[in-house]
Parts: sequence; structure tokens; C-alpha cells
Amino acid sequence: MKALVCHQWCDFNDLAIEDFPDPPLTPEGVRIGIHYASVSFATTLWVAGKYQRKPPLPFVPGTEVAGVVLECGSKVTRCKPGDRVVALLDWGGFAQQVVCPDITVYRAPDGLELHRAIYLPNSYGTASAALRWRAKLAAGETLLVHAAAGAVGLAAVEIGKVLGATVIATASTEEKLQVAKHHGADFGLLSRAEDLPRRVKERTGGHGADVIFDPVGGDLFDASLRCINIEGRLLTIGYAGGRIPSAPANLLLVKNASAMGFNYGTYLGWGLTDERLRYAAKVQQNVADLFDWCQAGKLHPRISHVFPFQQYREAMATVVERRALGKVILNIAGTEAVRLEAAA
Repeated sequence: MKALVCHQWCDFNDLAIEDFPDPPLTPEGVRIGIHYASVSFATTLWVAGKYQRKPPLPFVPGTEVAGVVLECGSKVTRCKPGDRVVALLDWGGFAQQVVCPDITVYRAPDGLELHRAIYLPNSYGTASAALRWRAKLAAGETLLVHAAAGAVGLAAVEIGKVLGATVIATASTEEKLQVAKHHGADFGLLSRAEDLPRRVKERTGGHGADVIFDPVGGDLFDASLRCINIEGRLLTIGYAGGRIPSAPANLLLVKNASAMGFNYGTYLGWGLTDERLRYAAKVQQNVADLFDWCQAGKLHPRISHVFPFQQYREAMATVVERRALGKVILNIAGTEAVRLEAAA
């Protein structure tokens, strides 16, 4: 099969598509013919050897795919050949085929296009689990979402509205703020850290945000601690801004606030069979809720860019340079026409 292969820790642009052995089928495994694979900033960390986990070299990056089941192992019960599915992987997504455990494979609902279905289990799954399981966002609370036009941020905006929150979105441009508002944000603020606390408090009657969803880190994390409400919860999701911040304990003390980490991979059990089995039912219910909300018209997965497999460098540049307005995906199979959502 053709695959994008990482032979040594390197820059993403140093990778190349090459012939690579088909992955062997396991008793619990599902072989998927991949149509689409999603592109995320975290992949640059995986191939550079800077992620929390280091796959055995050589490996194929990519943790989220959509496609069709080709064959199933002898112990598989959750899907069958011919099913349209999305799957969450340890790695292996930037290839024509992958084999993954059946407990992280999800049948796509009828009528939901595969290139949109790929958005739900991981990006929407991260936002939903972070807001529901960790922050316990309640109806009537105020949610502040940073990088609100990115893949995970835009998902957090929509999940926040499903849960009944007032949503304040931040983004680097007015165009991105308009996209966030189109997807439900009540207010939009340019992400200027220096005056963020004042502007958030102006929109919350001086109280600040009850929950803050931060996939950026850096200066925005620091500013978030100064615009959090009493008993507020600050979710640190990632560090696309480059700097990993620290939380001054005195600011948490004064507000009775919490800074909490969230790593969806913990629940997915990446590389840890016991953890994967422990949380499988919880994750499967999370994904089922997302599919239900999408079918009910409450979620609107927005695909920003679709690139042919051969343009993987351009796809990653779109993510890294923060030009994406929603999800960026690779069309691995090259067989389906893709309709992008019009810019809003």
C-alpha cells in the first residue's frame, strides 16, 4: 500500500509517500480502506518525537480516518465488511489501509457524508468529553473558547450551545469570528491577550467566564486566569501557541478556580489495552451522542480544506499557519467528490 512514512524523528515536511507493508489483521482488528484522514497540529509533534508517546520507528502518522471496512478479525462483533466507518487510531491513518481495534471503530450514520463524519469522534469527541466529563459545563453558564474557528475550537462552540451555555469565542481575525458566530457563538473577541480580561468581563457583567476551553496556551492561558469567574474551570487542551504555560496558584486560590488538563487519548487508551477497555463504553456513548446531535441538526461539522493525499505538506501548512476554518482532511482514496461548506 501507499503510505506517508516516518523513519526517524523529523520535520513533517521531510516525510514522503512510499510503498509500505499492508498491516496484518488481528483477531480483534478491523481492516479499513481509508477514504479520508484528518490533519492536526499534534501530528507535527508525533513525527518530531515531541509527543507524550513515541511510536516504534518506522511508523505511519495519522490518528483519525474515515472509510469502508474491508475485512474483520475473528473476534470482531461491532462492524462487518462494507460498513462505512470512522475510526480513532494509535497511528497509521496517512495510508491506503489501516488495521485497528474494533472498539475504536464507529459506523457512520446513514446520510452523513464520510468527509464530515470524520470530524466527529476525535475533534468533537475531545470538546464534548472535556466540557461534559471534566469541566461539567452546565446550562446557563458562560463558556469562553479560544481558537474558536479551528477544528477543536469550533466543535467546542457547538457543543457549548448544545449544553445550553452562553459562548464567547476568540480568534485571530474577524473572518474567523464570523465563522464561530455562524456556528452558534453569542459573542466574538479578537484574541488579544493584553486586554482579554476586560473585554470578557464586559460581556459577563463583571463576573468572567465559568468555563474556559484553551487549545492555545501561552499568553492566552495567562490572560484566561484573569478573566475566570469564581469557581471557574480552565481546561488546558493543547499548546498551539507554542509556549506551555504555568498557573500561579494564588490566582486559583483567590477565585476558588480550577485549572484542569484534558487529554482525550487517556480515555481512548492509546497504546494501553487495559485503559482502552476500561473506557470503551464511555467513549462509545460519547460518539453515539455526537452522531445523534448531528443527525438532529444540532451539530454542523465544517470542512475547511480537502487536499489530495500527495499534497500532505500543503494540508499541514494550512493547519500550522492557522488558515483553517474548521477541519482539514486528506482525500486518500481520491474517489469521492467533496462539497465544502460555504464560508460564513
